[in-house]
Amino acid sequence: MLKFDFFSLPIIILLILLLILYFSFDGLRLYFVLKSMKQTIIFKEIMKLVFINILFSNITPLATGGGFVQIYFLNKKNISIGTATAATTIRTTLASLFLFIVTPLILIFWNIPGFSSGKTDIYVILLIIVYFSFYYILIKKNAFLKRVGFQTFNLLKRNGLISPKTFSKITRKIIKEINTFAISFKVFVNGNKLYMVLSVLFTLLFLISLFSFSLILLHGLGYQISFFTVMFYQIVITFFMYFTPTPGATGLAEGGYALLFSQFVSKTDIVPLLFFWRFFTIYIGIISGLVVFYLEFYFDHVKNK
Repeated sequence: MLKFDFFSLPIIILLILLLILYFSFDGLRLYFVLKSMKQTIIFKEIMKLVFINILFSNITPLATGGGFVQIYFLNKKNISIGTATAATTIRTTLASLFLFIVTPLILIFWNIPGFSSGKTDIYVILLIIVYFSFYYILIKKNAFLKRVGFQTFNLLKRNGLISPKTFSKITRKIIKEINTFAISFKVFVNGNKLYMVLSVLFTLLFLISLFSFSLILLHGLGYQISFFTVMFYQIVITFFMYFTPTPGATGLAEGGYALLFSQFVSKTDIVPLLFFWRFFTIYIGIISGLVVFYLEFYFDHVKNK
């Protein structure tokens, strides 16, 4: 049976405080990435983006929708598409960089059930190489992307699907935004070091707060599991969630979480633990994102009437 002290007032207060910190750190990491790129936006607008990102990241494959919607809303706030794309990419890359450095070390030096074989280590390294090769092409070899864009729209023009004027306008826009994207990365690296450090710091705090929900929930259920065990297990789960094609990594997230924590938690407790873990880390954000998204479009509609 579910233990009643799970719902004790101190546990509830801790979860609420952690939830506030979790969302705030998520917003602050993007806020300071933008500041380091010499872009200023009201923090209230950033928090809207946090919830909208959670919503669309969990209803689209590979979390792609969240990034596109954030770019759209940032562009509405007079930030260029190239800069907005660079900012959201850097924000994601900072988190993934931590996971991709730490996960292989955990798999090599820590006994993670079902993940500790030599083959798993090789797969992890290959995934990391593929992931960062993609970013390398985006930043350093963007001439390839320009050629692809040019050839694609040139084909549409030759087949009469778009006019020469439209072709010229679109290709100029693509080249401009790809250049802006690459330049924005350089501005981030060479920009204000304080903002860059703060963006890294809040990324780490965001990840720690994300992983801390399980620690509090387990404590509420009466389980005393070491801090590092809880953190390391979730780092591994989160790493593989990056490559899961299902919306919100559904399936792998629940399956991996249940597989790893079932060795510590009884069968009667694993289901409520799993539910409340997803509830606090995902479902509350999705519900908030729905409200924010509706209000944004409602007020836009009223304003444009």
